[in-house]
Amino acid sequence: MHIDQPTLFAVTAFAAAISGFMLLFAWLQDRTSTTLAWWGGGLLLVVGGTGLVVLRGVIPDEISITIGNPIQLFGYGMMWTGARTFEGRKPRMTVLLAVSVGWMVACQFDFYWTDMPLRIRVSAILISSYLLLTAAEYLRPKNPELVSRWPTIFILLLQAVGVLIRIPIADKLVFPAPENSFTATLVPLGAAGLVLFSFSLAFLVMAMSKERLVLEHKRTALVDPLTGVANRRAFFERGERILRRLLAGGGEAALLMLDIDKFKHVNDTFGHQAGDRVLCAFCDTAERVLRPTDVLGRTGGEEFACLLPGASLAEAFAVAERIRVEFEVCRLDLGAVRPTSTVSVGVATTSDVGGSLAALMAVADRALYRAKANGRNRVETLAGPLLGGPLGGPMPDVPRAPMVLRDDDRQGQSAVA
Repeated sequence: MHIDQPTLFAVTAFAAAISGFMLLFAWLQDRTSTTLAWWGGGLLLVVGGTGLVVLRGVIPDEISITIGNPIQLFGYGMMWTGARTFEGRKPRMTVLLAVSVGWMVACQFDFYWTDMPLRIRVSAILISSYLLLTAAEYLRPKNPELVSRWPTIFILLLQAVGVLIRIPIADKLVFPAPENSFTATLVPLGAAGLVLFSFSLAFLVMAMSKERLVLEHKRTALVDPLTGVANRRAFFERGERILRRLLAGGGEAALLMLDIDKFKHVNDTFGHQAGDRVLCAFCDTAERVLRPTDVLGRTGGEEFACLLPGASLAEAFAVAERIRVEFEVCRLDLGAVRPTSTVSVGVATTSDVGGSLAALMAVADRALYRAKANGRNRVETLAGPLLGGPLGGPMPDVPRAPMVLRDDDRQGQSAVA
């Protein structure tokens, strides 16, 4: 069946251009996602530049070769830039300009202008380099959780291989392609490749942007916006999962309930901004003391909870005492004054309460109230048959045994804390 080459390219260019316009339209809906604009503009330039190259023989060679190829190359460079901005890296516009301008300068020399196979090979090397660089950007991800990056990398590598095939057959390629020539048989394949490349990558780039947006919203829903630690919902979800796994393996855990002393007085005396700074300073202090596997969460206004996997009562008491001491010596500079804030802590363990996070928090909360009643700025546990442990009071600084959690636990910690 005879395929009219101009008609085939017109259909191909139209389909590829639609993909570029779709990306630009998506960018207009969310101006923060600049990768969509880079990719959309890049696809349109690739289509425009390829059109000028294909129209050689219809339009002057000076436009087709000297202008069309640099535009096409710049379009592929914009896609690479889109990948860089998506991963939080800076654009390298000097590279894009240098490649395109370098092509135009090379065309001023006879050895280059008259050697079509050489130009085809150089073009293949440059385009495939852009494609491989784009794939490499997604292989160094800012968000490894994004599933869409893998098919994106695959399509980019596939396209790079398709472009590199031009190098060994460059001597057989002739433009414009005569009827029944070797080049003419490859035209439908090239058109299909361009459509596949443009449509699939447009879809995948938008999918990655949407995935990241959903991921950010999910993280925002699990993080206290002021202090940056886990909020109450995230703390319960994470804590329950850890407790189930620990108890199933015969392990133990401890829980601290921490409440900043006289916090209302701080707000009333120095203002709510000062109170916010006190909360942030406390979280910074606590996170310096805690391990990466410990879970710190804000459960109320000035109340926090901390789950310590693998910690005994003595070890948890020592950690709580260190947090208390370091927070007491931390003084905020509020201009004319540098007030001191303190914290009271209640401690409970699974060995005495069981594996329910709610029960563990209830016992630690009762110990916290005891610390408040006994004068604040202290660490307490419950006495009596409920815990059967030592009376509340200072305990020795006992080294804590390391607790190793699975990788998914560490990922969860970074998502909520």
